[in-house]
Amino acid sequence: MSSNQRVALTLFAYFIFASINVEAFNSRVTQCPAFALSSILSKHSSRYHLPTKSESSHQEPAPSNNERIVGGQEATPNEFGFMAYLEAEFWNGDVAKCGGTLLSERWILTAAHCTVGAVKVDISLGAHDVSAGSTDQHRVTYTLTGSSAQSINYPGWYIGKVEDDISLIQLPQDVVFNQWIQPTRLPYSDDPDQVGDPVLLTGWGNYSSTPDSGLSPVLRQVGTTVISHSTCEATAGEGPFSNEKIICGDGTQGRRYCYGDDGGPMNDYREEEQEWFVIGVAWFGDKTSNCQTSGKPNLYARVRNYVDWIHNQTGIPPRQRPTTAAPTTTMRTTTTPTTTTEDPNVFSCRNRENGLYPVPDVQCTKYFYYCSNGIAYLYDCPVAGTIFYYDMCQCEYPANVPGCYGYVPEP
Repeated sequence: MSSNQRVALTLFAYFIFASINVEAFNSRVTQCPAFALSSILSKHSSRYHLPTKSESSHQEPAPSNNERIVGGQEATPNEFGFMAYLEAEFWNGDVAKCGGTLLSERWILTAAHCTVGAVKVDISLGAHDVSAGSTDQHRVTYTLTGSSAQSINYPGWYIGKVEDDISLIQLPQDVVFNQWIQPTRLPYSDDPDQVGDPVLLTGWGNYSSTPDSGLSPVLRQVGTTVISHSTCEATAGEGPFSNEKIICGDGTQGRRYCYGDDGGPMNDYREEEQEWFVIGVAWFGDKTSNCQTSGKPNLYARVRNYVDWIHNQTGIPPRQRPTTAAPTTTMRTTTTPTTTTEDPNVFSCRNRENGLYPVPDVQCTKYFYYCSNGIAYLYDCPVAGTIFYYDMCQCEYPANVPGCYGYVPEP
C-alpha cells in the first residue's frame, strides 16, 4: 500500500469515527469529571487556580490546618457571581472593607456595621482579584456618595449589637446580569434551622495566620457546617442571642471567617432547586485573634428571620417553595414563549452533573464548558494550537483528535 493510500485510509477512518460519535459527543452525560479541569490547567497554565475539594459532591475533605478563608481555598474565578466587594470610606479617612451579596438588579445585602456613617461606598461586582492594579476585566464598580452611601439598617440595631446586624444598599442603576454577575436567592421564612447542613463561607478577608496581616487579593471559600444554637452560644464568647436571629457555623479546625469577611454570605446550595441561597450575613470578623486557631464559631445574621423585611424594603417579590422535585430534563416550550425558562441556543448546565462538556454541535474547537453547581463557565485550551478532546478529557493538537486532522484552531 502506498503512503498516499495509507493517508487516505486514515482520514476515511477518522471521518467514519467522528460521524458515528458526533451525536453522542454532544448529548451524553459527561465522562469528564470536574477534577479534569484542574488537570488540564495544571499541565498547561496557571491561569486559574481551582479548589481542591470535589466539585461533584458538597462534602468537605478532612480539614487541614490551612482550610479556612484565612488562607484556604481560592474560589474559581467568578464562580460566585453574587459576591460583592465593598470599600466604605468615613469622614475621618478610615476605610472599611467588607463583603456583600447581590440580591437583585438594584440591591446588595451586607452587615450594618460595614457602612454605617460612611460618606462614600465603592461596590464591585463580578470581581475576583481586587488588588490594586488588577486587570479583572469583568469587574464593575458602583460608587455611592453622600446620602446614597447610607444603607438601610434593620430597625433596632446599634454598633456592637450581635443581633440585627444586617442592612441593604441600593445601587444607583440596574445591574446588567451576565456570566460573571448573577444574584443569589433569599431563603424561605419557614426554612428549618439546618443544623448539621454543609455551608460555604466566601470572602476577601484576612488570609494569613498572622493577626491583622492583610486581606486576600482574591476571593476565597471554606466549607463548614451549621451548629446548634446552644453549642454556638456556649462557645462564641458573645451573647446571649436568639436562635431566630443568629445562625452559626462550626469554627473549629480552622474553618473560620476573619477580619474583612464581615457582611459576606453564608451560602447554602440546594440540590432540589439547583441554586445558591444566602442564609447568613457575617458579623464582625476578629481583627486581633488568630482566626486559624481561635476555634470560635462563625456568627451570621440568620437571613430567614429578615426576609419579610427585605422583601418590603426592596420590592423583590417572594418566591414560592417548589412542591415537587426539580425536573430531570430542561423545560422548554414552543407554544407559550413567555414561559420558556432557557434559551435553546445557549449552553446550560441546568440538570447536568459537575464536569467538563463540549461546545454543542461543534466538534473541533479550543473551547469547552465547565459545569459547577448548575453554572456554566466557558474555558479555552491554554496552549496555542490545541483543541479540547472530549473523549480523553484533555487538550490535544488537532492531528491527535479523530475528525479534526488538518483543523487550524481559532486564534
